[in-house]
Amino acid sequence: MILKVAFCLGTIVGGLFAGRTVQAQVPNDTLSHYELGEIVVGPQGSSTEASSVSTTQRVRLADIAQTDVASIDYVLRLVPSAHLQTNSRGESLIYLRGSGERQVSIFFDGALLNVPWDNRIDLSLIPSEVVGEISIAKGVPSVLYGANVLGGAINLTSRQLSNQGTYTQLSGITGSYGSQQARLTWLRRTERFQSTVFAGLSDQNGIGVPDEADLPYSQHSDVRTNTDRRMQSVFGQVAYNVGGGGSIGISLLSLGGKKGVAPEGHLNPEESRVRFWRYPEWETNMAIVSGQLRVRNGTLRGAAWVSRFGQTIAQYSNASYREQLSIQIDQDDTYGLRLAYLRDFSGNGVLRTALNWLSSSHEQQDLSMGESPLLRLFSQRVLSNGIEYTKTGRVNVTVGASMDVFATPKTGDKPGRGPQTGMGVTLGLSHDITPDLTIRGVAGRKVRFPTMRELFGEALGRFLVNPDLVPESSLLTEVAVRIEHGETAAEAIFFFNRTHDTIGQRMVLLEGEMRPRRQRVNLDGSRVLGLETTLVSRIVPSVLASCSMTIMRARAITTNGTEPLVEKPSGVGGCRISYRSAGGFSVALEEQFTGKAHGLSQDNAFVPLERSGVTNIRLAWLLLYKQYSAEIFARGNNITDAVTLPQLGLPGPGRALHGGVQVTF
Repeated sequence: MILKVAFCLGTIVGGLFAGRTVQAQVPNDTLSHYELGEIVVGPQGSSTEASSVSTTQRVRLADIAQTDVASIDYVLRLVPSAHLQTNSRGESLIYLRGSGERQVSIFFDGALLNVPWDNRIDLSLIPSEVVGEISIAKGVPSVLYGANVLGGAINLTSRQLSNQGTYTQLSGITGSYGSQQARLTWLRRTERFQSTVFAGLSDQNGIGVPDEADLPYSQHSDVRTNTDRRMQSVFGQVAYNVGGGGSIGISLLSLGGKKGVAPEGHLNPEESRVRFWRYPEWETNMAIVSGQLRVRNGTLRGAAWVSRFGQTIAQYSNASYREQLSIQIDQDDTYGLRLAYLRDFSGNGVLRTALNWLSSSHEQQDLSMGESPLLRLFSQRVLSNGIEYTKTGRVNVTVGASMDVFATPKTGDKPGRGPQTGMGVTLGLSHDITPDLTIRGVAGRKVRFPTMRELFGEALGRFLVNPDLVPESSLLTEVAVRIEHGETAAEAIFFFNRTHDTIGQRMVLLEGEMRPRRQRVNLDGSRVLGLETTLVSRIVPSVLASCSMTIMRARAITTNGTEPLVEKPSGVGGCRISYRSAGGFSVALEEQFTGKAHGLSQDNAFVPLERSGVTNIRLAWLLLYKQYSAEIFARGNNITDAVTLPQLGLPGPGRALHGGVQVTF
C-alpha cells in the first residue's frame, strides 16, 4: 500500500436530476453518501454552490445495493445514456452519449481512478459495496474536473453514516457458474469522527453463453471460454470534523484479483490475431487525503492522492491456455492534486476556480519466451487550470474557461515529442419558468489528449504505434427541459456533439505478414446527435417506476461523406418498476435495451450488431427486529437468455441466477 499525506478534495458539479431514486432498503436508513470526496453543486448545496447548467445525474445507495453485484460495472447500467461493454482486453468500460471510453474520467472520493497510461479503468474490478452514491456529469462538465472529460465525468463517493451511531452489514451471495460473494461493511460516526471499513471477496468459474450466440471459434461449452475471475478488495477511511465547516479525511483503497479474457469467437485464430490472454495479477492501491476549509468568505476544497497500479498479461498460443508465448508486466505510479475555490458574492454570483495536476509513470516489461526481456519507461504530466462564474438572478448565466497542458517527458524506445495544449470554454443559461418547470442550455469546447498507450502501445504485437496523434476536440451542446409534479419528474435533453480529429482505428497488413494489425489514427471527425429522456414516478406509495431512453445518431465524418462510428448503438435505455409491500416483500422488474450498432471486420468493413433487450427480475423479503434487519433475496439476470452483442465475437452474459442474504445490525 502506498501512503502519502497532502491536503484536500475532489469535485463534481450538478444535481439537477436524480436519474434513479428509490427508497432505502431499511426504513429510516441512516446511510448516505460521503460528501467529503466531492463538491455537490445543486439542490443540496448552499448559495455558494449554485446549480450547474450541465446535466448531473445520481444513482443512490439503495439502487446500488439492489443490483446484488460484486463490481460497479453492472451498477453503471442504471445511468441514463450509458452503454457498457467488455472489450477484447477483458476490460469493462462505459460510454456516455456515444462518447469514447477514454473520454470519460472516473473519480473515487475526488481522486482519479483512471490509469493515466490509457485513461481508463476496468470497472469489473471495482467493488460496488464500498460506493454510497454515484454522480455523473454530462454535457459540458465543469472546469473543476480538469482535462480529458470530453465525454463526461463520473464520481464515486464512499459510504458514510449521516447520523451518529454504528452500522454493520454482512452479506453472502451464491449463484450460477460457481459465482460467490462475501462482504463486510462497518461504519461509525461520532460528533467529530467518521470511519468506514470494508472487505470483500468474490469468485466465479465463468459466465454463461446464450444458447443462440454464434461463436464458431474458441468456444466448446455453455461457459464462456476463459472468463473465470477472482477479486478481493479492502477499503478504510477516517474523517475528522475540525469545526467551522472544515474537515479532513484519509482513505486507503486496495483492489486485487486475477481473471481470464474471453477470446473473440468470430475470428479464426489461424488467420487473425486473437487475444488468448490471462491476467494472473491485477492490483491497484490508492491513498487519498481530502478536506475543506473556509478561506476569505469562500471555501477551499481539494484532494491529493498517490496510487500504484500493476498488472501482468500472459499471452497464449491457443484456447487451451497451455502454451505461453509472452508476458507483459506493467506498473503505473501516479500522483495527483485537485484544488477548488468557491466564493459567493452576496447573492450576485458564484465564482469557481480550479487547479488540477497529475504526474504518472508507466514501466513496461515485455518477456517473449526464449528472448531477452525488454524494459521501457514512459511518463506524462497533465496540468489544468480553470475558472467559472455564474451570475445568479432570474436567469442564471454561467461562463467559464480552462487551459490544459499535456507532456510526455519519457517515451520508452519511441521518438520524443513536444507538449500539447488545449483550451476549453463554457457558456450556459438556466431559468425556472415556474417552480415545477426549468429550462437550460449550455455550449462549450473540450479537448482530450491521446493517451500514452494510444501513442506508444503495441499490445504484444497486436498494434502498430502512431506517435503523431493529435488531441481530439469537441463542440458540446445540450438543451434541456425538466418538469416536476408531485412525485413525478421528467426531463428531456437534446444534445449535439461535434468532434474534430477523432481517434479511431484501421487495419494494416504489413508486407511479409499474414495477419493484419490495428493502428490508431486521427479521423476527420465525428458527430453525435441525440435525445435523452428520463422519467421517475411513484405511481402509488408502494410502486416506483424509473425509466430512461436515449436515441442517438453517431457518425464518423470522412472525405466521402459519413459512416457509422464503430460499436456506438443507435439507442440505449432501461426501465425499472419496483414494488414493496407493508410486510417487507419486494419485487423489481428491469428491462435494458440496446439499439443497432456496427462492428469493424478484419477487412475494414462494417458488420451490423443487432438490437437487443435483456430482462432481469429481483425478489426479496426484508425482516426487521428492533435494530436488526435481514434481507433474503434472489435475482435472475437475462432470464430470457437473450443474445446481446456489444462487440463482434464478444456476446454479453447469458441467463444467470443468484441468491443470498444480507444482515444488518
